[in-house]
Amino acid sequence: MPIYRLICDTCGEEQDIYRSVARMNEDLPQCCGELMHRKICAPAVIADIAPYQAMGIDVATGTAPMITSRSSHREYLKRNGYVEVGNEMPDTSKREVKGDFNVRQELKKAVQEVLPKYKN
Repeated sequence: MPIYRLICDTCGEEQDIYRSVARMNEDLPQCCGELMHRKICAPAVIADIAPYQAMGIDVATGTAPMITSRSSHREYLKRNGYVEVGNEMPDTSKREVKGDFNVRQELKKAVQEVLPKYKN
């Protein structure tokens, strides 16, 4: 989908909008009380992703699905509660933290026991 650059004549603020070519002039945002207008520059077009086999199992099918578009990728992540690393911050309030939290104390004790053997 094309990305268009808009500009405000009053303050010079610029904004990008994502629109199909047919809808480019619909519902333009306002700034300083006036409609922003298109800044003449080449529109950027982002290609869809290439199909790929998901690494995780989909709860809906019980198999690793073939992802064929960005929208199917987003739906797959949402449906399974997955987070794409690098894009969103994980919601830590819903996570159960598992593990042994005394590891640091145990390591400190082990180092203190072994360290005197190696001192010169």
